[in-house]
Amino acid sequence: MAINHVGKCRSLVEIEEIISQIEYSDSDTVFRFPIDTLGARHSPMHDASRLQMVVTLARQKLEDDYLDIHPNAQELDAQQAVCDYSPGIAGVRLSKGIRIGSKEIDRRDVLTFATKRMQAMDAQEFDDLVKGRCIDLLCVGGSKIQYLKPLFSSRGKAKEKDGMAPVMRTLVDRTTQQSRAKVPESLVDALALFSAELIQNTQEHAITDHTGRPYLSHVEGVLMGWTRFYESTFKDDFSGHPDLNKYWNDEAARTETGAKSLRAFEISYFDSGPGLVSRFTGKRVQEMSLEDERRTLLRCLQHKSTSKSQTAAGEGLPSVLQELRQIGGLMRIRTGRLSMFNAFTPGDNRDLFAFNDWTETNLSPVQGAVISILVPLRAQ
Repeated sequence: MAINHVGKCRSLVEIEEIISQIEYSDSDTVFRFPIDTLGARHSPMHDASRLQMVVTLARQKLEDDYLDIHPNAQELDAQQAVCDYSPGIAGVRLSKGIRIGSKEIDRRDVLTFATKRMQAMDAQEFDDLVKGRCIDLLCVGGSKIQYLKPLFSSRGKAKEKDGMAPVMRTLVDRTTQQSRAKVPESLVDALALFSAELIQNTQEHAITDHTGRPYLSHVEGVLMGWTRFYESTFKDDFSGHPDLNKYWNDEAARTETGAKSLRAFEISYFDSGPGLVSRFTGKRVQEMSLEDERRTLLRCLQHKSTSKSQTAAGEGLPSVLQELRQIGGLMRIRTGRLSMFNAFTPGDNRDLFAFNDWTETNLSPVQGAVISILVPLRAQ
């Protein structure tokens, strides 16, 4: 049995390396986590990517096995840590539980440590959820609470835009209250529309695999917060494309200590479904060429393009992109074998759907989809 020790995974580069190792590892390879990897808060974009890494591992290797925790961890500490944040809760729910050395703990017992956190999410007690300037809202299929009142009007049905708007405003205000820069109300409105459509779409299409067969378990949700991306840790994550590098150089600034950083409001949506292209085509992405996958993803994103039947669906994504173009924001999408982005300068005329590859490196396939939105919090 080979043991692959997972590090802290602070950067996207580190996360993608582990995802690649998951794809090419033998069936008996064990991926062992330190408890702080599952509970650490670095940024909503990075944390959602780390959650996607854990979901990919669970879907491919752990549906009949345990999430392996470093044997030096204390049993109580490990259970509390994995249930303190969405990446750990997702990993436990999609596996049999956790393993610490030779000790195996069933997921039902582990998830009791997530009860208070899940209840706070459902009750919209956001002050109890804030840690590291980040709020997480996680819907766990198969749990006693299968929907969250902040996001759903009833089981399986997302709130309409008008119902979602006050929730978005509360979340945005709560996560940015320590920042002097504010998120425009027009963007909050666009996020409400996008959230309503996306969560409804997720409930219709991300709870089954690409063939339509229901998953035994699934997760979806939202991470939101504000982050200071320090150059020493995160600059390489913005260096895989000239437009990304330019975006970093334009938006990052020196702090009083001389360190360069980019301050941003972030929101990341995630699910554990088959991925945007697979749910759109009914095929695994490995069955098509990379170029076909890229073309299909871009077609999925086009204005009014949706796999839902409602004629009015599909307005949320263009609305958010229009706001990002106006204020100079960024969107990143990680699904299948693709990581794509569109970055804007304030008020430019860039095509809303001119998405480019985040990196030139060939990426391994992931489970689910992550859509991340980044809005610089510029000094006034």
